[in-house]
Amino acid sequence: MTDKKATEDLVSMFMNFGKEMKLPSPDLEVLVERHRKNLQALDTAAKTAGSGATEIATRQREMVQEALSEISAMAESMKTNATDPQAMMTAQTEFAKRSFETAIRNTSELAGLAQKSSTDAFKVLQQNMQETLEESRKMMMGQTRK
Repeated sequence: MTDKKATEDLVSMFMNFGKEMKLPSPDLEVLVERHRKNLQALDTAAKTAGSGATEIATRQREMVQEALSEISAMAESMKTNATDPQAMMTAQTEFAKRSFETAIRNTSELAGLAQKSSTDAFKVLQQNMQETLEESRKMMMGQTRK
C-alpha cells in the first residue's frame, strides 16, 4: 500500500515538474497508437524471421534429398565398377570432389538465406524505429497530428 502511494507521489512530482517547465503534455492517443505500431512491427519482424527459418529448413531438406539421390547413384555405380579397382577409385574421387563442391555451395546458399531473412526482419524494426523517433520529435515540438 505504501508503494502505491509512493508511486502516485512520484508521478505527481513529474507531472508538476512538466507543468512548471511548460513541457507539452503527451497525447495519450498518439502514444497508444505508436505502441500498437511497435507491436505490429515486432510481429511482422517475427513473421519475417519465421518465414526465413521455414525457407532455410525447406531448402536443407531438399539438399539432403539431393545428397541421398547422389549417394544412391554412386552406390549403383560402385556395383557396376566393383570388379575394376581403377574405375572404383575414379568414381570415389569424383564423388568426393562433387560432394565437397556441393557442401560449399549449399553452405553459401544457406548463409545467404539466413542473412536475407535477418536483414529483412531488421529493416522492419529499423523503419519502425525511424517512425517512432520522427513521431516523438513532432510530439515534443507540439506538432502532433489529429
